[in-house]
Amino acid sequence: MTFPVRLSRVTYNLWGDERWPERAPALGAFCDLYRPDVLCVQELTADTQAFLDVQLAEHVRVQDSYEGWTVQSNLWWRADLFEEVEHSAADVGIVAYPLRRLFWVRLRPRDREATFVVSTVHLTDAAGEELRTGMTPRVRETDAVLAALRGIVGDGEPAFVTGDLNDGLLPVARMFGAGYRSCFGSLGQLPPPTMPTSVGRFGAPGFAAAFVYDWILANRHARALSASSPHVYADERAPSDHWPVHAVYELT
Repeated sequence: MTFPVRLSRVTYNLWGDERWPERAPALGAFCDLYRPDVLCVQELTADTQAFLDVQLAEHVRVQDSYEGWTVQSNLWWRADLFEEVEHSAADVGIVAYPLRRLFWVRLRPRDREATFVVSTVHLTDAAGEELRTGMTPRVRETDAVLAALRGIVGDGEPAFVTGDLNDGLLPVARMFGAGYRSCFGSLGQLPPPTMPTSVGRFGAPGFAAAFVYDWILANRHARALSASSPHVYADERAPSDHWPVHAVYELT
């Protein structure tokens, strides 16, 4: 009997270069504690990329000349467990942020031939025109993500969508309709808020709200075993203005 592939994965919005490097010890503490088998990030910078390369020395990431892999998103995975088959960055029409894409990689466990796809995306935030009109671009962007995945994911292949969707309803509902379930929903749990990590994040006196923005979703060929949103601090600082999502899956 072959032991099933079980892997931990994390999605983390790293908050660009805001208040960096004072947040570095907290992000380092998170990496030391959780060491995900696959890490997907958003709002990456050259500095945080270099930091994670050191912190996750047993991991490798996508190497590509496209600038978005350094200043938007990238994916790290344990080199002893997985090898890369291919990767790409699909344009899904995130107009306000031209370097954002659906960043994805196809990985193969080193002890077998089956592959899986893991992707990450950062949809447009609710700001500017959306706040004035109430019209969101995230439905259109989500539909483009799903269309791209239909051309990427093979028949029967496990696939994951991770990232900051900047929304707790519309993108998740569209993905649910396309067969992608969140790690929390698959386990009959309510997802916890992931943003912000402090009430002062928005800088508007009298305004306080919490949002479920960060998600890990998978198709029916991956089974969620656990899901959480870990809160790690160092010197009373959080690693980001978002909390991560951590999940363990079994590939079916």
